[in-house]
Amino acid sequence: MYFIKKNWLIFVTIISLILNVIAGFCLYQNSKTTIDDHEKNLTEQIPLDYENFKTQWGKAWLGLKVSDVTPEMAARAMLDRPEGAYVNSVANGSPAQKADIEPGNIILSFNGRKIRTATQFQNDLSGSEVGGEIYMCVSKADYRVTVYVLPEERPSYLPAVVKTYPFLGVTVSDVADGSNEAEKIEEAGKAGGVFVEKVISNSPAEKGGLLEGDVIMSFNSRKTRTLREFLSDLAGFQPGEIVRMCIIRGDYRKTIDVTLAHNII
Repeated sequence: MYFIKKNWLIFVTIISLILNVIAGFCLYQNSKTTIDDHEKNLTEQIPLDYENFKTQWGKAWLGLKVSDVTPEMAARAMLDRPEGAYVNSVANGSPAQKADIEPGNIILSFNGRKIRTATQFQNDLSGSEVGGEIYMCVSKADYRVTVYVLPEERPSYLPAVVKTYPFLGVTVSDVADGSNEAEKIEEAGKAGGVFVEKVISNSPAEKGGLLEGDVIMSFNSRKTRTLREFLSDLAGFQPGEIVRMCIIRGDYRKTIDVTLAHNII
């Protein structure tokens, strides 16, 4: 009893640390479950209306101005490497401000996909649905937080977002639930993919080795789970650029490089 009284502060500190660890673990599990649910919902959404997607591309707005992360910015945020989208400013009353995003924050991922450059963030946002919830991992000072936000329609006073669709030469769709491709994706432990329905003769896709029936799993080292993500990525590239895609073909995986061309339409 004398020992406990003498060292009560040590016991209190130890108990406090144990409770904090338990609370942190519970918070992590809850956050992980929520994010996993979001990734599952991404692959269970209704088929994408391609024509509507093209019409709506670039209309989603969060009220952020971003730039690439410099080594100095990464060092201040204690990041391993200069990746992400650095938030330069946040518009008053914008969705980003409502989500407590502030200048100086760094956006590290968008709907579970890693953000390496400001352009990737802008392409992901441009391809998002107005009013459709998105989630992002954001670095704030010395900690990270997952924020959820609803993009609004881009204000009319802002210049329109210009998109370019370079020519790839494929017809693609979301992988159908219950299909052989869906089973292969599940066996590979992935969250989704894009099914290649048709490859145009003599197109960049054919020259790069893409075949009908392939499932595209990543686009330039970023996982591609849905048609929306695939088209958002493609819109951010220019003719002449080389893109690397990881695909599932039959029972094996393959990486191919494709040189995009000028759109013939």
